[in-house]
Amino acid sequence: MAELIANWLNEEVGLSKRVTNFEEDFASGYLFGELLYKFNQQPDFEEFSTKNATSHFVMNFERLEPTLRALKIQFNSKTVEQVMRGERGLALRLLYQIKMVLEKVYPPADISIVAKTGKFGDNLPAQKIVASKPKYDEVTHEFFK
Repeated sequence: MAELIANWLNEEVGLSKRVTNFEEDFASGYLFGELLYKFNQQPDFEEFSTKNATSHFVMNFERLEPTLRALKIQFNSKTVEQVMRGERGLALRLLYQIKMVLEKVYPPADISIVAKTGKFGDNLPAQKIVASKPKYDEVTHEFFK
């Protein structure tokens, strides 16, 4: 599975950094944000930080939480802690879940467009998979913090 995800990220999606170690490369949350941004799921990606400090990592993951919840991917503060600590296999499992959800919205043939254009659907609005429930989402996000 690791080879499949690495190939998808490096050859098809084309993130700003070549992925060689899932635990290290995704510990800050930045590449998760970039991946979701390329598929029009993370509208505030410009606010993500590449600084190597725990406080910046936490802010990145706080920005990811509503997006992953909308995509129905289980994501909580324990998961964040484990990803930031580099727990083996956790970032990879999260990436696999993201890939499966994104393929429901964007067929694999369309995903190859990302590698050629740099961003999928530059002129398309963000496409959310699940309609939001504002009050529930607000309470859940506050609990996450």
